[in-house]
Amino acid sequence: MTYLEYFASVGEAPGTYFLIMIVTIACYIFILRKQFYSIFDPLFYATVFGAFAATCPVFLWWRGLIDTRYFIQFLCTECAFFIGLLLFKPINFNKLNIRAVEGGGQRRFLNALYMVSATTFILTQAVSYATLGIPFLSDSRLSYYAAGGGIGALGHIIGVTWSFSGYLLIYRLARNTETGQRIHLSDIFVGVALLTSVALSGSRSGLIQVIFLIFYSRFMLKGRRSGAIAEKFLGRLQKTIMIAAVVGAILIVSVKAGGGTIDGSIFVLLQRLAVNGDVFFMAYPTHIIDTLSPRGAFLALFGSVLAMFRLVPPASLPEPLGFQIFRAVYGSVDFVGPNPRHNVFGVVYLGVFGATLYSLMLGMMVGFVRNRIPRFVRSGSAIEPLYVFLAISCVAALTDIGVLMMDIGSVILVAPFLYAAAAILSLAVPPSLFTLRHLSLQSTLSKDS
Repeated sequence: MTYLEYFASVGEAPGTYFLIMIVTIACYIFILRKQFYSIFDPLFYATVFGAFAATCPVFLWWRGLIDTRYFIQFLCTECAFFIGLLLFKPINFNKLNIRAVEGGGQRRFLNALYMVSATTFILTQAVSYATLGIPFLSDSRLSYYAAGGGIGALGHIIGVTWSFSGYLLIYRLARNTETGQRIHLSDIFVGVALLTSVALSGSRSGLIQVIFLIFYSRFMLKGRRSGAIAEKFLGRLQKTIMIAAVVGAILIVSVKAGGGTIDGSIFVLLQRLAVNGDVFFMAYPTHIIDTLSPRGAFLALFGSVLAMFRLVPPASLPEPLGFQIFRAVYGSVDFVGPNPRHNVFGVVYLGVFGATLYSLMLGMMVGFVRNRIPRFVRSGSAIEPLYVFLAISCVAALTDIGVLMMDIGSVILVAPFLYAAAAILSLAVPPSLFTLRHLSLQSTLSKDS
């Protein structure tokens, strides 16, 4: 089923579609309500859009457009993911007292890591623009770093250093607010560079990533009895960026609607919501899911990381599942395809039983990363930026496991060099240069009463 065919089927029964969508969203939020730490939580965002996607197979089954067995496959894998996630209870901050790192050594290290990450990001992003052009103007953002010859490494470096420098910059801003210090010009420059990168990336979720970074900044403050002023500042900043993201989304929808009419804007918005389930309406109605080869399951799951380190030749990797599905529907593909959500990915490569176990393990992995690891990550410690990067990335497992594996590979590839350079810098530079006035991130912020 193509996009136009699916939109036509929705147009035949719009009331049924919207009723199913509302009920599905309500069920998803109710089931996972205790797992959300905030409406700005990456999991809340993933859950809402996951509900939009889930509306598709429910609607198709209700209308008799797909076999019941496909609907059962979807329910088994989706419920398995929920069960795996719910096995790990969320953190009760009222009973948790996170002692922050009080030693100056790790604070100096984080300052050095910020300097190294920000400098590396700015230089690498400049090289990327000079070599490949502006992503926003590229025909396909998916193929932007696919030229080979080491070009792909730029994407890995930019992804990690953007997250590290952005997260540590937010802490610096919070610290300045707590102590009443002025924002330094260097921090303004880094902030402008980070936001410019988001604007020129062409990604609709760029500002959402900023919101996620602020969310985890507040998350790491919740377990302590200090930092109330910084927490309020981060809350205001988060709401401001959220409003900017919503306004930006409305403007994009209006432009795509052509002429900016209300009816046209609503239609484009509904299209955007409906296509969250594109993998389902492409794979289920015409039995395409049954025609896809299950060979190469291991490489489909881990091949991107192995190829990144040249442990396997890139040519040996199976074609991304989303591309295979798109080709089966349209007959051609050019770095385009639906996200192979865990429901479809698991069934294709592992069968129904294997897919159910796979979804269960994914849910357990997300629950463990979100609800167990933070208990052992001390605020202000050297591993905090690393944890935040992985915590944000782990929810990508719901939509595309390949994105998560690429992020893991990026961390393995880039983080050791950043940490090594930061360690050398923090040891080589006299401690007097890391004074509270210029570079401290959390001195008073990290002391518990």
